[in-house]
Amino acid sequence: MSRLKDTQAASRVAILMSVFNRREKTLACLSACFAQIESLRPCGNYEFSVWLTEDGCTDGTSEAVASAYPSVNIIHGDGNLYWNRGMCAAWEQAAVSDPDFYIWINDDTVPVQGAFSVLFDTSSALGDKAIVAATAVGSDGSLSYGGRNRKGRIIRPDDTIPVWCAFFNGNLVLVPRHVYRKIGALDSFYSHGFGDFDYGVRAAKAGITSVVAPGILAKCDRNAGIPAWRDASFSLRERYAAITSPKGRPFKEQFVYDLRSEGILKALTHFVTLNLRVLFPKRRS
Repeated sequence: MSRLKDTQAASRVAILMSVFNRREKTLACLSACFAQIESLRPCGNYEFSVWLTEDGCTDGTSEAVASAYPSVNIIHGDGNLYWNRGMCAAWEQAAVSDPDFYIWINDDTVPVQGAFSVLFDTSSALGDKAIVAATAVGSDGSLSYGGRNRKGRIIRPDDTIPVWCAFFNGNLVLVPRHVYRKIGALDSFYSHGFGDFDYGVRAAKAGITSVVAPGILAKCDRNAGIPAWRDASFSLRERYAAITSPKGRPFKEQFVYDLRSEGILKALTHFVTLNLRVLFPKRRS
């Protein structure tokens, strides 16, 4: 059940997405989001806007979204933004109107019925001052994304109460205005990954709590297989190209994240171990 309507204006919510060449998944995600919006419309407590960065899609994603969901605000990238900087671009546009909440959602993530309501209720219980992360499961029923403990393991959500987490995946996350005003948006230093984990680290350093919302709130499969930079079927040149690409583990971005989260010793150690994993990759069984 969502918060009761009071005499104040409805809370404004900006949904943020960054997409690239996954038209059908993007449309399925938007369909689920608009179903959430419609389910909350009768209470009158929320007004939603959707801000979607399409990073130079060539599969008709932009046109399909514009046709099916004309209310979506589309920001056009040049193919070099990737997930994190695409989210930054969407956030920058959405922030102009200073909404009460931001919801991050990946285009391969489908929220279950009532998911948004649980996010809002959890936030309300914490005074709208905490980051609320949702837990997703894959098609096999295993935990795939969500809040994580200090060791990086996904936390199994409680059925009824929020659970503290150290950081989180950005698949489905609620960020109240209070948090944004205190630490800002995702850091555009990062290209694709790291931005969501880094946001949790920055939040903790600023004294902001991050929690896992109760229950399973979304469906999303994990990326399958070992990454190319750890795969012995690729040449050494190809493995280094893969690890230094935005979707790999760019050394500079990895180093800065490790430095911020665990200090210089971890950053140096991880730099060495990543190189060893590239030099001595896994062989396919």
